[in-house]
Amino acid sequence: MSQDPAVAELSSEARAVRARLETLWADEGVDQLAIFLDPDIITVLKEIKQVSFEFVDKVASLAD
Repeated sequence: MSQDPAVAELSSEARAVRARLETLWADEGVDQLAIFLDPDIITVLKEIKQVSFEFVDKVASLAD
């Protein structure tokens, strides 16, 4: 069974997006914002991070 090229491309893009998200959250200091922000905002940011990574990982796994 051959794989749809669009799915393979989308999966590849998702891997690139995940790499960029990792950079933004770690290297750009988003994780370190907890020092300066209200705890409720940090909770929302953590949920955004979790949902984003889970979705990107799901899309990236389509080609597996």
